[in-house]
Amino acid sequence: MRSAALAVVARRITVTAAAVLALLCLGAGAAVADPAVPTNYRSTVSEVATADGDPVELDVEVLGGDAFLVVHVPEGTEVMVPGYDGEPYIRIAADGTVEVNQRSPARWLNDARYGSAEVEVPPQADADAPPAWEPAARSGTYAWHDHRIHFMSPALPSQIDPDLREVQRVWEWEVPVTVDGQDAVIAGELDWVPGPQPVGTVALVVAAFAAALALVRIVGSGTLVVTAGVLALGLGVAVNWDVPPGADGHPSLWVLAGGSLTLWAVARFHPTLSEPRRSMLLALAALPATVAALLVVGALVRPIVPGVLPAVAVRGLVAVILAAAVASLFPLAGQLWRTTSLDGSGDPAAPRTTDA
Repeated sequence: MRSAALAVVARRITVTAAAVLALLCLGAGAAVADPAVPTNYRSTVSEVATADGDPVELDVEVLGGDAFLVVHVPEGTEVMVPGYDGEPYIRIAADGTVEVNQRSPARWLNDARYGSAEVEVPPQADADAPPAWEPAARSGTYAWHDHRIHFMSPALPSQIDPDLREVQRVWEWEVPVTVDGQDAVIAGELDWVPGPQPVGTVALVVAAFAAALALVRIVGSGTLVVTAGVLALGLGVAVNWDVPPGADGHPSLWVLAGGSLTLWAVARFHPTLSEPRRSMLLALAALPATVAALLVVGALVRPIVPGVLPAVAVRGLVAVILAAAVASLFPLAGQLWRTTSLDGSGDPAAPRTTDA
């Protein structure tokens, strides 16, 4: 009887876990428009100057490796950024009000990293039409995907050799801008940066999983689940820290981490849950944290990551979250295996699954 009951629980866990994982992946994709992701590309600003080479006082940076060009305009300064056809695209007033021209084709093309390959420019977007300004921020700071500062294909540039363990120049770029009525150019360089040594990454992942599998026997799966959830929450804070207006963040990381912690809390503190259902909830609680880590899993092989943490720290967080989440499933899997393998001679000893 007990064996049959747990076999039913096992089937329910499989179906429910698959459904939850699919929903989490779809929800994460819907919540994230086009944020910065781990990358090998690094775009840097070298200068802001007039056509005569005179420097212009304008604070410009690139976030997410090569994802977003960001301008910080001090109060009292006016800035205009043209689109790809020279049309008015972004204007920042002296009081810090940022407006975006909804009829600029650039406004729509910049919704996605690869522009027209991923988005469709609506009919009302016309570079020759009068601007239709819409407020976007009031802080004097704005960020946008500018396709002039990054490579517009998921394939490597022809001149880049990924086997070379050195930084390689892709191109030099320029973005025109008008500052207080004076034409100027934001100039910079795009480089390809090699990723971490594969041996070190493999060693990190193996060590994380070995430690997690050893700890789950000592502290139980509940502790590993809550650890994965807390670390995923910290990862979300680091990646989304101080994302400027116009840039896309990863708010789904917070949602996913919160989902893991909520399910763990129910499994840990609900007074009337049976042990099979408690174990099922813990198994489900590991899934959101796993999805959160997978959203930035590219940090394991790429050198530049979004957010305020150095790449090596994000790499470690991703490895530990994945290891803790996966290892937390082993006690439940072992319990189900032993139970469904019984020939009626007795009940298996229940593993530790709920202590945290």
